[in-house]
Amino acid sequence: MSAAAGGAWDPRRTWAFVVGTLEWAHPESFASFPQINRRDAALVDLLRERGVPLAQIVYLQDEKATTARIHTWLERHLAAAAEGDLLLLYYCGHGAKTEEGAVYFASYGADGADDPGWTVADIPEAIERHFRGSRALLLADCCHSGSLADAVRRRARRVAYACLTSSLASELSTGNWTFTESLLAGLAGQAWVDDDGDARITLEELAGQIEETLAAAEGQLSTFAVHGAFDPRLVLAPARPRPDPRVGRSVEALSEGDWYPAKVIDAQDGWLLVHYHGYEASDDEWLLPEAIRDPALEVHARGKAVEVQWKGRWFPAKVLDERRGVHHIRYDGFGPEWDEWVAKERIRS
Repeated sequence: MSAAAGGAWDPRRTWAFVVGTLEWAHPESFASFPQINRRDAALVDLLRERGVPLAQIVYLQDEKATTARIHTWLERHLAAAAEGDLLLLYYCGHGAKTEEGAVYFASYGADGADDPGWTVADIPEAIERHFRGSRALLLADCCHSGSLADAVRRRARRVAYACLTSSLASELSTGNWTFTESLLAGLAGQAWVDDDGDARITLEELAGQIEETLAAAEGQLSTFAVHGAFDPRLVLAPARPRPDPRVGRSVEALSEGDWYPAKVIDAQDGWLLVHYHGYEASDDEWLLPEAIRDPALEVHARGKAVEVQWKGRWFPAKVLDERRGVHHIRYDGFGPEWDEWVAKERIRS
């Protein structure tokens, strides 16, 4: 069945709820992120450009994103939607766990004690109670963001959901904007996100590109899950033509004598334009093919005895699984609660 079977995203029937926290009232609990070139603000701008009505966008930023404001504005926003509408919910900032293991997104005043933050389990609860629409696309760029998919799975559902996040529920996430940059690329119709070359970018193609990019650039795995009647073949954008088959590849690029993780984003007259992960677009660079190589990747088989670095020391462990060069390991002599997915820099034979 073709990608078109999923239908096309209609921005006019979309209700966007965006929370971007890069600074907090309690910096001793949550360290601030740089404010320059905020990708959460870029997402809001792109949604407007794609046709989401301004009245259907709520954007709470930093000190405006208190726990109380998030709950109040979310309930109000959800109730304004109509049957058949889609909710696009996005959060970036810090994700954390309580001592009891409950995951929360750090709202502006969150301190892990008196202010519990935006509890992830409350998100599908609010959607089910207040949203009049039919589908919800949940996006998060923070540590433990994969817990969104767990929260949806545990909740009895009337609404159909898709969850796409920067990390697994049990894992930390990069402090870079790699996830959100890939999200923006998909919604903007960048050629490299169109995996099958049919000039359309689907949600599942975007999810695959995000997983590949995060694994190569950050050594972490993203989460993608759909529940109910949410079709992963939903077409998000028409794709621009791919000028060269190498566009979209994750590579290592040679710059000023060192190799850096990067992605090929354009090609012209034998030159390749690369974007360095964790750097600004102003640092993008045109290179000749000989300055680009495939990432060095050692894949360890399941059951193999390895050593894993943790807080500067190497510990014996065994490989449980592998995805895109990221390994799931269990430390010798420790229980499964210590299992983790580790990047290539932290594992050796």
